[in-house]
Amino acid sequence: MSDQFGILMDKKNLLYASPFPPQKSGISDYSEQLVRGLKKYFNTTLLIDDYELTHKDLYQEFEVKVYGRDDVDFSRYDYKIYNMGNNPYFHSYLYDLALTHPGMIILHDFVLYYFMVGYYQQRCRVYSKIYELAGPEGISLVKEFTRQRSNLLRCRSLGPRLPLNQEIINSANLIMVHSNYTYERVAGERKTTAGIRKINMIAQLHSDNGKTSFNNKKKLFKKYHIPKDALVVSSFGYILPTKLNHLICEVVNRIGRRSGKAVVYVMAGEGGYVDDYLSPSIIKTGYINLAEFNQLIYYSDIMINLRYPSMGETSAALLRALELGKPCIVSDDAWFSELPDDVVVKIRNSNAEEELETKLTGLLDSSALREDYARNAAAYIIREHHRDKVALEIKSFLESQPDR
Repeated sequence: MSDQFGILMDKKNLLYASPFPPQKSGISDYSEQLVRGLKKYFNTTLLIDDYELTHKDLYQEFEVKVYGRDDVDFSRYDYKIYNMGNNPYFHSYLYDLALTHPGMIILHDFVLYYFMVGYYQQRCRVYSKIYELAGPEGISLVKEFTRQRSNLLRCRSLGPRLPLNQEIINSANLIMVHSNYTYERVAGERKTTAGIRKINMIAQLHSDNGKTSFNNKKKLFKKYHIPKDALVVSSFGYILPTKLNHLICEVVNRIGRRSGKAVVYVMAGEGGYVDDYLSPSIIKTGYINLAEFNQLIYYSDIMINLRYPSMGETSAALLRALELGKPCIVSDDAWFSELPDDVVVKIRNSNAEEELETKLTGLLDSSALREDYARNAAAYIIREHHRDKVALEIKSFLESQPDR
């Protein structure tokens, strides 16, 4: 027996709260795909903020409720899932709900500094909240950093030293994370492993519903002024000092000058901190839609995804690249270090520039080496990150817990 949304009486009811497209967040794309896997096991209701979903088929497949506009009977749901990221603009209502109606938090970032600062700045309570969570030591750190910058959201290196995640981690929620690194840190804060589970991030391409076409290389390269015969090195997502884009620009320029090869570095994303490097061989696209995002990964020869310092995050863009069989260079740190050595090329943060130049040169010089990593990457994603596998593990985790 079922109703207009296909709700089956023998399934448990799940409330799934998260940003979805068009919200410009990797968590939006992740959630749109994950709920399609979860609906096999649960009668799933989506709880979104006040916007229209990009993909209208979600309104047919799921009951959709809008926070602040629609009545939500939380007691109706056997399980509640909240996606928590480090962005105050997309996750504020999720933070409120997770603390008042506990369920399971998918903790996408260990560090929540930017979320908490942004959230409490809007409520004129940021310093009192920092004191509440981090005590006098936290306020002392803030004073040290704000001597140079008045806006706490611009103190990017403060996040790892002041994660401001205690309230979420020590709440009554189950916690799901994507890495052993974050699992161990959450368990250390909670002083227990109870109610915590590491479950892999899902692969990102197989449920894009065939929207991406990979036959538009000429048009795409012309649009972004990418030479058609160049070796393309790429990075994806926001362009930030913590992603070491400046270092990649320097290394790519040196390799190009030394080798005489036509090597282009394409940054697919927004952010202006390396704009001084832009040239015919250093290209920035700005924000791009998901179809072009996927196409640029597909037409890249090598992807680079570095982090220092790490916020305990995973990378959906990296998973897309691995799924498409792209050789990838990553930082040997946090979640990235947990990827198999035959799947990604790793460089140490302590010697990042020298190792990046050596290992990037090796990949650019050897198509056979690139093919080895490509083959291993695609097989790894199918084996460990398939959506159905992840959805089943989430179901098992929820059902294994005592009644909450």
